[in-house]
Amino acid sequence: MNQTTSLKIGLAVAGTLFLTACGGGSSSSSDATGTTAVAATAPTTSLTIPFAARSGTTSISCDATLTGLGTSGDSAKVRDFAFYVHNISLKTSDGKSITATLDDNSFQDPKYGVALLDFQDKTDSCAGTTKPTNKEVKLKAAVDPATITGIEFTVGIPASTNHHNASTARTPYNRTGLFWAWQSGHKFMRLDVNPTAMVTKLDSTTTPTFNLHLGSTGCTGDAAAGAVVSCTSANRPAVKLDGFKATGATTSTILLDYAKVVAGTNINLDTGSAVGCMSGQDDTDCPAIFNNLGLAHRLGGSTTGTQQVFSIQ
Repeated sequence: MNQTTSLKIGLAVAGTLFLTACGGGSSSSSDATGTTAVAATAPTTSLTIPFAARSGTTSISCDATLTGLGTSGDSAKVRDFAFYVHNISLKTSDGKSITATLDDNSFQDPKYGVALLDFQDKTDSCAGTTKPTNKEVKLKAAVDPATITGIEFTVGIPASTNHHNASTARTPYNRTGLFWAWQSGHKFMRLDVNPTAMVTKLDSTTTPTFNLHLGSTGCTGDAAAGAVVSCTSANRPAVKLDGFKATGATTSTILLDYAKVVAGTNINLDTGSAVGCMSGQDDTDCPAIFNNLGLAHRLGGSTTGTQQVFSIQ
């Protein structure tokens, strides 16, 4: 190796070390002559994404009264209100998709990129004492905040960590109210309300709660015995939002509107099986709700609607 070659190698190594020390990364490409060009990527940025939950103009809380719900227009009190998201990526003005890494805390699992958003501010299905909520996602991404123009995420928990023993799992998977069983896995979204006029069942009796439990259905495989579980209906809504921006370390707020979730559904009438929508493809209370979430449902026709419940505030 001559001195000229050694000098070139030394300069290349020094450049790489400089970019790493600055918190940035690099990518390289070669032209037709074999010359290598090194392009710096954005430094890693910490961001907080606020989430809000409302029903129309009413913020979700255990003390709130939600009005004008569904086809009956009834009012209701919140009972349970929480949902998981994962697979968060940021869109930039040059068309790139930037993968994010979630911080590790009691509401987030960075290994699978899962975060729990929880708006129920009292224990025991809003009948108990004050409890913590979580209305934000904290993450890191190699992106210039000024270039962010959109966000994509998926509601729910990925299949790779959905079917396990939730009672012994780490947070945020160990919430018993958000879990069915090993095979069926977690409730990706649990939005339960108590309508003022109650819920009338097929046998003409009434019950206090209209449930929405979103999760995978048609699952087979014994997860407890180590088998891989597969589900015919994954039921994980994909959300894409434009107009999403970052100002400093905080971004636009992502809003979930419960009134839009139950639009087209009579929350005072249970039309069969378990009360409310339990995600089954034969559940007659699910078609309109699934359509609003952008999910296909066997009883809702062949066309899958575009999700209408999440927006940028």
